[in-house]
Amino acid sequence: MLDKIPVQALGCLRPGIIMIIAFPGVGMVDGGLPMELPTKMIPAELRMPNSEFIIVRNRQGGELTQVLLKE
Repeated sequence: MLDKIPVQALGCLRPGIIMIIAFPGVGMVDGGLPMELPTKMIPAELRMPNSEFIIVRNRQGGELTQVLLKE
């Protein structure tokens, strides 16, 4: 089973890594859950701060499988 998680890009704080906020506006005083993703996983047009998109996660293995545009 797959989970679709809404995220917002925070920025590139380390080379090759993009910091994102999963579930922005929910939890942690409306701040969401901070996560890091490899830069190569995110399309170039979605790497800018405040870009919003969806990551798809495999519920069994917990691995992130793809990035989708937010509808």
